[in-house]
Amino acid sequence: MTDTLSAAPLAGRHILIVEDEWLLADHLDGIVTEAGGTVLGPFATADQALAALAGDAPRPDAATLNVVLLDHMSFDVADRLGALAIPYTFLSANRPYTLPERFRTTPLLGKPFGDWQVVAALVALLDQAEPARTHTVG
Repeated sequence: MTDTLSAAPLAGRHILIVEDEWLLADHLDGIVTEAGGTVLGPFATADQALAALAGDAPRPDAATLNVVLLDHMSFDVADRLGALAIPYTFLSANRPYTLPERFRTTPLLGKPFGDWQVVAALVALLDQAEPARTHTVG
């Protein structure tokens, strides 16, 4: 299991951030960067995020998605991430029962959340996506 207390638990990882609230997007960028990750985005619309996934940007290792965005819901992005086998979590004030059935078992970190919760959620996604990967501590 990854040591979530290490200085850079997201080192070498590309994290896609899809968030339309500028202050929160900037804060998430800082959380990921401080944890050693590289941010793709943040993107305020589903169209921007989908274009990034289709373009020449590095492939994300994991993603955070706000449910309600400027242009519409982030479900098209979630579907595309699922098709690409990229793990993601919703970061939203929405509750699981408000999501379409296909997303009700998707990880959801409720707003408001602490910085450590975001890092822990991303580390958990990465660990689940790579169960055979060996992690060293210390």
